[in-house]
Amino acid sequence: MSATAETIHEYFEQYGWPVEFDDETSTWRTGFRGHTANFAIVVHLTDNWVYFVIDPFVNAPADVRCASRLHQHLLRLNHAINMAKFSVDDEGDVVLTVELPTENLDYSEFADGINALSYYADAYYLDVVNTAHKPGYVPGSEDYVGGEGDLGGKPTRRGELGLGPRASGFGVVVARALACLLVEA
Repeated sequence: MSATAETIHEYFEQYGWPVEFDDETSTWRTGFRGHTANFAIVVHLTDNWVYFVIDPFVNAPADVRCASRLHQHLLRLNHAINMAKFSVDDEGDVVLTVELPTENLDYSEFADGINALSYYADAYYLDVVNTAHKPGYVPGSEDYVGGEGDLGGKPTRRGELGLGPRASGFGVVVARALACLLVEA
């Protein structure tokens, strides 16, 4: 059985996040305040997929050198992360997405999707925004010496994930394990 709009409503209620729903487009709007920024999330339901999206995650770079470095960095991040993916839209903005099949979607998978999107958004925001907009920034580098208007250094590395109050499932285990690895790094 595929997830329905009613199912997604129930999952959001169980997760504990407030949402706004657009019935015409089967789209929910929510968001969260991370340690690095505030993030707006759009959740869109189709017949076969539920999409969790932050668009834009980071605005398009104006500098060609930054754009080239950014695209390479996003490919490396996509190789390193699970469940989520970074992409670039038609305007060059960075998008962060989790896509889950609706077939037999249960609450733990839904929570895993939000957890993964939230975790990676907060963990990589500063790194991605600096890569996109600071020509002297080297992705993941602690050697970067920021200038005026610096947006920060490396992505936040902490064990605190800011997960929903009732978050559970494999994604939480993965996110916590990743957080432990990042703290040790």
